[in-house]
Amino acid sequence: MTSFALPPLTVLTHFALSPRSGNLRDEASTPTTPAASTPKFSLAFILDDNKALLSPISACASPQSVTQSPSPKQQRRSPKRKLTAKEKRAARQCCIDGCTNYTIDRGLCFRHGGGKSCSKPGCTASAKHRGLCWKHGGSTLCTVEG
Repeated sequence: MTSFALPPLTVLTHFALSPRSGNLRDEASTPTTPAASTPKFSLAFILDDNKALLSPISACASPQSVTQSPSPKQQRRSPKRKLTAKEKRAARQCCIDGCTNYTIDRGLCFRHGGGKSCSKPGCTASAKHRGLCWKHGGSTLCTVEG
């Protein structure tokens, strides 16, 4: 693959509106490069090509190195310490006093209402399969004959 630079693009400014009158300019015969007086909504301003275009490959291979400064959020953030085994277990326990089961959802274990509820209106049972409780068809049928 060979890379090459394209020449500067010249623009016809007859599509641009004049800065004050709002009428179309009558300069269709001469291609020009955008000037400082060109309105910002004109094609000439948008396609300002005073610089030669570079191919993407040559732009990437430029000797300038791009250094990113860390964002303010990254500068303030201190590294987190690792949790101990006891802290990890305590963080995953049900929030009901005396319950030592692991949480499933919203800080509650399955016994205390953690997890998805049945999708039938008025039913407060927990969902087992396909968003339904056993009473409303949330169980799976056995596929073994016998």
